[in-house]
Amino acid sequence: MDNGIKRIVMREWEEKILPPELTSDSKLLQTIVNISDRNGQRIFDILVKSDGRVAIRAKEYVGAFMLKNNKGKDVTLIVEPKIGIRNVIRMLALSEAKNLRELKEIETLLSTAGESIIDLLIIGVVRKFFEKLGDAIVYGFVELPKTVVEEDVIIRGRLKSEDVPKCLLMNPVPKARYLLQTYSTDNIVNRYILDTCYTLYASGVYEMLRLVGEQHYAVARVLFDTDYRPCLHMEKIDATELLSYIPMDRPYIHELLRLVSVIRKYLEKEVIHLGELVSIQAIYINMNDLFEKFVRKMMIIAAKRVRRRRQMNITVRKAGREEEFLVISPKQKVYLDPDIIILLNDEPIAVGDVKYKLVRDPLKSGSEGDRSSVYQVYTYMHGWGVNIGFLVYPASNTLSYERYVLRGNKVLYVVRIYAENYEQKLQNLIDFIEYLIDINHYKK
Repeated sequence: MDNGIKRIVMREWEEKILPPELTSDSKLLQTIVNISDRNGQRIFDILVKSDGRVAIRAKEYVGAFMLKNNKGKDVTLIVEPKIGIRNVIRMLALSEAKNLRELKEIETLLSTAGESIIDLLIIGVVRKFFEKLGDAIVYGFVELPKTVVEEDVIIRGRLKSEDVPKCLLMNPVPKARYLLQTYSTDNIVNRYILDTCYTLYASGVYEMLRLVGEQHYAVARVLFDTDYRPCLHMEKIDATELLSYIPMDRPYIHELLRLVSVIRKYLEKEVIHLGELVSIQAIYINMNDLFEKFVRKMMIIAAKRVRRRRQMNITVRKAGREEEFLVISPKQKVYLDPDIIILLNDEPIAVGDVKYKLVRDPLKSGSEGDRSSVYQVYTYMHGWGVNIGFLVYPASNTLSYERYVLRGNKVLYVVRIYAENYEQKLQNLIDFIEYLIDINHYKK
């Protein structure tokens, strides 16, 4: 990352004034404006100040974006999480883990990234790559049919009738020429994947492999088992051609190819720039999605513990996409899908939304508040027929609750969660869920 490369470091919710030499670089600014996520939503806002200076602000993404200025030199835009990289590590670990033991393993693995968001992301990519590579080894790589012409006294394929006279005349022993269809793993998809394995093996990144729990000889074994022979040069792959070969019943191959493209270029993202496709190196995390998964999983675990402790049918889940409609006539539309629903005996007792924002007072408007989210949850409560709603925000240090009584006998809880000390946070959420159960029983 050194070697004279310009680095711009910012936080995802903050504005960052660009250096003068970049402010006047219209090509670079246009590229930043056009960087979009998979849904086509722009990742950055560009703000022009009254004094003519230009500021950029990330929305909900953290990561690294490798750009080029109008002179062709590299510019690295690094967006750090405002709540701290350690918190991102813990949220990633809990979101990906299947159980508490795996949680500790993943957290230990990702913790080796130190305080660099780039190291954290690439370690996660390489780890996921080996997971999908394992799927390919177990369930198979892409096999494409290949037709070859054989000649023998025994016919094992489709006879080439036009060659029969020639074969009979040319051979003292009667032979036949036939078409034989075989299957080969030596194709464009497998080549692209295995070239990446070879690159990891040959580049000596043993420390990287060790951090993701793999040994370099494991890569060598993959190459040996697939009878891989390295290319002398890396060919430019046509993405359309590549995707056309992928079998529809093997989703792990799709994901493996995406991870391969990231590793081969180290960081990669494609954006639309001035009407044409331009390669922009980038790797990032949507913090909104990550925080929502983290909170929902925490509450699911808490609900399971309450269910065991109190022998009650309490569950936590996400709303179905078309589960409840706000408008039901003349046509069902405008559905209500809270991030979290708490159900007792399969009946909802509370609904909530998760917001990745640092908010002082959600009832205020403007930069310090989040009044629109309060309206949103208030609508959810009416639509789902419950009297309790909650908003979950990240906290800068410790977990806390705030209680607001709304019109119509509705109660809103504001829950702030800090991604430290899982067991303490789980206990706090267990207490919260049990409190909701007790309130519901008291009202009955």
